[in-house]
Amino acid sequence: MNLKVQDHSPHSDERHVATYERIKNGPFYADFRRDQRLYPEVYHCVIQRECSTQILSWSQHRSLKLAIASAQEELNRLCEADSA
Repeated sequence: MNLKVQDHSPHSDERHVATYERIKNGPFYADFRRDQRLYPEVYHCVIQRECSTQILSWSQHRSLKLAIASAQEELNRLCEADSA
């Protein structure tokens, strides 16, 4: 999982948010963000369908590893339900 470095204004709250690579499964994807202002740090996982603004799932985890595992499980479930 690679950290994407983004340029933000020094006065922006966005400079405290780390963004990680997206995971995809079929038409669904999971985005990950970490808010570095919180202690302990929290990893947010937001799952959506391509071409939709609807958030299908939004969860928080204590580690990126747990966030990814949870996202993969939910993406698999969504793909199975979509193909049924």
